[in-house]
Amino acid sequence: MAKGQSALEYMMTYGWAILIIVIVAVILYSMGIFNPRASVTATSSGFAPFTVSSTVCTPSYLAVAFSVGPLPGGATSAKVTGLTLSSPTGLNFSGAKSVTTATGTFPTVTTGTSFVINATNVGCTGSGIAFSAPGNLSFSVKNSAGTATYYATGTLVGTGSS
Repeated sequence: MAKGQSALEYMMTYGWAILIIVIVAVILYSMGIFNPRASVTATSSGFAPFTVSSTVCTPSYLAVAFSVGPLPGGATSAKVTGLTLSSPTGLNFSGAKSVTTATGTFPTVTTGTSFVINATNVGCTGSGIAFSAPGNLSFSVKNSAGTATYYATGTLVGTGSS
């Protein structure tokens, strides 16, 4: 009888704490906290005032979608003049590290819009293979002081597709 009473008192005293720990562990497990792959991000970063919306890479081209945020110096539009990638991993270049587009030109953009750069001289090394490429997106803006050239630095990250 004394052992049963002792076990019951133990459960009544510490049961709530044990239940809370079990609930927290289940929640963390369901969120993927204990999965090491969940901590690896494949998100492009940088390129302010532009934001990378998505990247699609196949063996024959790299497409990068950008959204345009507030431009520097109060400018209302910007002329994108180039995209240069350096030290890429998981990408093949046919030619220089400067990206060439399908149309041969880069767009003029305004705040709040989006645009896509289709790079025809860059491709992934294979489907399912991760790629990473730091780079510079160059653009110029016109404001009351004249025309200024800027370089938005960032990193493109993703996984190759077929």
